[in-house]
Parts: sequence; C-alpha cells; structure tokens
Amino acid sequence: MVAKIQATFHKKAEISRFLSSLANASPKAMAAGLNEHAEETRRQSVVRMAGVTKVPAGRIRGVTTVKKARPVGVMAAEVRTADKAIGLEEYGNPEWVRDLNPMAGGNRGGPVSSMPGVLATGWGNRRYHRGTFFAKGKVWKREKSGKLRKIYSTVLANELATPDWTNVKGAAKFMQLDLEKRVVRHIQRQLGI
Repeated sequence: MVAKIQATFHKKAEISRFLSSLANASPKAMAAGLNEHAEETRRQSVVRMAGVTKVPAGRIRGVTTVKKARPVGVMAAEVRTADKAIGLEEYGNPEWVRDLNPMAGGNRGGPVSSMPGVLATGWGNRRYHRGTFFAKGKVWKREKSGKLRKIYSTVLANELATPDWTNVKGAAKFMQLDLEKRVVRHIQRQLGI
C-alpha cells in the first residue's frame, strides 16, 4: 500500500504573513525565554551553592547576577558571581587557644598551642585544620618558606562554574528540561497561538 500526500495553498497571503510574523517574533521571544531560564538558573544555583558551601543564601544572592541576552546577533545569557574568596573566619566560627606556657609537657620549646590547628567550620563540617593558627582575626598557615598564607573556606565563582562540581551538573540537567519549553512558550505567546 502506498500513500501519497499532496498539499495546495489556497490562502498564500496568510501563510506568508504568519512566516514573516514568526521571523519577527522569534528573536525577541527566544531572548525572553532565554532570560527567563537564566533567572531561574540563578535562583537554583544560589540554593545549590548555599546547600553545599553552607554560606548564607543572602550573601550568594547578593553577588550573583544575570547578564541578559539581547535579540541581536549571538544570543547568550550568563549567570555570574562576583565575590572575593571567603575566609575561614567569616562563617567558620574559628577557635584556637594559644598556650601561655611553652614548657607544656615538660619539654622546652614545645608548640605554641596544644591544639593541632584551628577548630573551624567549613563546608558544613567542624574540624581541626592542621598546622593553622588564629591571629589578627584571620586563620593562617605558615609555609615551609616561612611565609604566612591565609586560609579560605570557599570561592563562590568556582562553585558556580567548575564543570565537575554540583552546580554545573545541576544547571545542565535543568537546561535540558526547561530551556526549550520556555522559548517555545514565548514564541507561542508572541504569535498569539
């Protein structure tokens, strides 16, 4: 059995008007859908990063923005985080006790502290950070060269964009589910369908 389909246009003006309105509406609708998707991605990224890093969501929300897509040229919307590295002392509640007696344990020239390092919370875990100490309101570690290095808990820009980490994987899954639907919905809305 062979089926043959034939189509003839009786109202050519209506179809050409529809195609021209589709061409005019598409860039604006695509940009609107892309921007809406980017705003939702930003919201979800803030929630994911706050859950992983235990940094307050308000801080993350305040430094995470969306660069909107424009319906001209190459359309791209970006979610950006612009913040300095967060020191372990900011949200870690560090504890470190300096021993006043360097003869502790009967050994001359013992450690400055009997603690193995600063006890602080980072990434939601409270633990000792070995070889660190707390001075001038910051957590430090002395390198072999003698220089002091400040200890950080997280860098939000890395959390947002590092490919193997939680946020990027979550955003990629969300994009597969959401982006096309949003763009199609905006195109339909502009065409009045």
